[in-house]
Amino acid sequence: MNVNSLIVNTSMADALDVIGDRWSLLVLRDVFLGVRRFEQLRKNTGASRATLTRRLESFVLNDILYKCLYSTTGKRFEYRLTEKGLGLFSASLLSWQWECLWVEHANNVLPKRLFHSSCNYELTPVAVCQHCKKNVEISDVEWPDLSQHLDLQFQEITAKNKQRRVRSSVRSGLEDLSLVHVSSLIGDRWSLLIIIASFLGVDRYDAFQKQLSIASNILTGRLNLLVEVGVLKRFSYQDNPPRNEYRLTEKGKSLFPLVMVMRQWAIDWVLKGNAAEVLTHKCCNQPLVVDVQCQCCKQKPWPRDVQFQHFDA
Repeated sequence: MNVNSLIVNTSMADALDVIGDRWSLLVLRDVFLGVRRFEQLRKNTGASRATLTRRLESFVLNDILYKCLYSTTGKRFEYRLTEKGLGLFSASLLSWQWECLWVEHANNVLPKRLFHSSCNYELTPVAVCQHCKKNVEISDVEWPDLSQHLDLQFQEITAKNKQRRVRSSVRSGLEDLSLVHVSSLIGDRWSLLIIIASFLGVDRYDAFQKQLSIASNILTGRLNLLVEVGVLKRFSYQDNPPRNEYRLTEKGKSLFPLVMVMRQWAIDWVLKGNAAEVLTHKCCNQPLVVDVQCQCCKQKPWPRDVQFQHFDA
């Protein structure tokens, strides 16, 4: 099986390197909210000048944002979304939805509601199969020849993980709390690998260690974190010596549509559609192609059609 046709691969890892860390998610959130200028982005996200400069340069280099001159005095630029960048709006919507649903502090800093002007109703974004339009659920997706190819899937993304700079998990009190939770899960490669392995049915410590080639101290720390935040739940299956299984909670399972939408973006914009045939949607027996639509009008939401409400009416 071609490595590009696996659920996690080098291209997926490359895409997550660009969009999957905390600062990148915060910058994208604000750009989708209409914030385009450097100083306002810095104020909103709490990022240092150096960090924000690096993220913006990466977005421009990867054709997610482009620079537009708005003042000839000092050559001041603002940052606007490219077509490729607009393709990330669906992932941004699902990130917002997950945070609002599962994180207690999220409603203090995130918009409380989204309204879809296309139908004049409150927007509830839903990840659906492009073929049959049914909601994408973890139980409805089939990975062919999983037992034969699981090792190869993780070799690719684990290799990318070893090349990455380690990001500190310590946050200052001045930083924006918005999307911290989802970005700490998706932006940390080991946490994401464990979550994806759980999607694929891995649930025991030894199996995680074998599939991910992860150091025991890192694995223990990440499993404890995922249990602490309620993404995994620990179950004892042996008393002597003590052994546990780690199973996805409903909170953990609800990350599946977001990960699939991010995967779809990587397929559409990095792989140019070459991986779409690999996962099968069992509801229609078609290759899984994921889209996001408004639950009410069934149309795809775009930034120009979505209004944000920060306070209760």
